[in-house]
Amino acid sequence: MKAKDIYAALEKTAPLYLAEKWDNSGLQIGSRNRDVQKVLLTLDVTEAVIQEAIKKNVQLIISHHPFIFNGIKSICVDSGKGELVSQLIKHDISAYSAHTNLDSAKLGLNNFIANQFRIKEAQPLVASSSDQLYKLVIFTPQDYSQKILEVLGKNGAGVLGKYSCSSFRTTGKSTFKPLKGADPYIGQLNKVETVVEDRIETIVSRNLIKTVLPIIKTVHPYEEMAYDLYPLDPSISKNENGLGKIGVLEKSVPSNEFISEIKNILGLPFVRTAGPIPKKIKKVALCTGAGAEFISIAKLKGADAYITGDLKYHEAQNAKENGLFVIDAGHFGTEKKVVYLLEEIIHSAYPSLEIIVSDNVNDFFDIY
Repeated sequence: MKAKDIYAALEKTAPLYLAEKWDNSGLQIGSRNRDVQKVLLTLDVTEAVIQEAIKKNVQLIISHHPFIFNGIKSICVDSGKGELVSQLIKHDISAYSAHTNLDSAKLGLNNFIANQFRIKEAQPLVASSSDQLYKLVIFTPQDYSQKILEVLGKNGAGVLGKYSCSSFRTTGKSTFKPLKGADPYIGQLNKVETVVEDRIETIVSRNLIKTVLPIIKTVHPYEEMAYDLYPLDPSISKNENGLGKIGVLEKSVPSNEFISEIKNILGLPFVRTAGPIPKKIKKVALCTGAGAEFISIAKLKGADAYITGDLKYHEAQNAKENGLFVIDAGHFGTEKKVVYLLEEIIHSAYPSLEIIVSDNVNDFFDIY
């Protein structure tokens, strides 16, 4: 199997356009055409993980956190990151990361953890701006309409809920006059022409615009393709991707029971909390990893409790001032189960591929 097939399976669930601008998701080291028999899944690519991959004859490591996060100005192979890069290349092991794109995906990590907590009716806590919808209008000669509709459908335009290839078409007349230097598909130079055209309307998401328009232009017969693009009201656009989740429990539970359940589900010896403790918890927000910046949003959306990690002192103060009960289950605690989500995604696409969950998924903190 080629590595690119495995990347494609991951990106079907977690497309790279969902990654935050500061992130570095995707292929870190290696080739898209590498033959792969074994895949190793981990939270972080560490020296221990690489040694495990070498020992187990793995060709591809897939991590949640990017192996190369910030820019590398030099690669010294004597120690540190450079030594790890050297080991990967020497043993022909590729490294790929699915980070904030997996966090924001509709069926990504936050959804996976929300299901573990049995949170119902879960929606994104912070909707992805990449899902902003636009109405695309294209004017074309009638004999090209079907070809353009087929290209739109094949490239993801016209998706509405559980329907694809959605469009609306009307017929009208257009006028134009080809000027000197033009090479018109219809008409003559310096003569006003009136032609019958179809107006094709469809829906595209923001991330598709730059992909779809160039493809349509290669199919459209006109030298200058006439089209309109209208942003739709975000309040009526259903954004299914986004950071975090917010939803409701099947029934209200006492706070102490909910905390015990979090510790049990995530396998944690303790959690930290900030803000006033409610007697009962029904509506729950969560953001795996570091999500303290969304405390105010969780409060605004009516959460009784907000689960996240990496809570700092002044962010705990913010929780108290906002009157929101925040549960800090740790960055590692809220993300360590990502390996099982990655396993589920890859196995569903390629059940015969050998997938190994790393023995070295460990926190970087020690507790005394």
